[in-house]
Amino acid sequence: MNQDPIKETAQRIAGVPHDALERRLKLDMFNAITNVKPDLAEGVSIEDEVMAGTFFSKLPATLQGIAVVKLENAISFYDRVGWRDAFMELPLESALTEFQMNKINEKLTLKNLHALSYVSHKHVEKLVGKIESAKLWENLKTFKLDS
Repeated sequence: MNQDPIKETAQRIAGVPHDALERRLKLDMFNAITNVKPDLAEGVSIEDEVMAGTFFSKLPATLQGIAVVKLENAISFYDRVGWRDAFMELPLESALTEFQMNKINEKLTLKNLHALSYVSHKHVEKLVGKIESAKLWENLKTFKLDS
């Protein structure tokens, strides 16, 4: 059983194997899980355990569930707006309206668009409203990076 669900998720999102996205997903999932259970971070080798996927495979199902939900949300987000490498670091204010930013920032602290991918579309809709949510998705789908 050599499957690595996070590696597969990165490939599913990007459409091709994507080492940088895989690394980002694994670090983000590790941080989300150890935020809930800080003692799990003790003595863990990021390279040997987290990047290899063995850290996640040893977790109880409830903690694996944290990663599963976030990964499912990321897949849904990128299916909705399309994958762009730049989204991994692009600040929210680069692509969201001031209203959308303010509404999201009332409840969440997100550093970039990729962090928004972990938030379910239903929660985004709840934060900004149905009309603004639809505008947000459409804007991200057609978003043009300044060259």
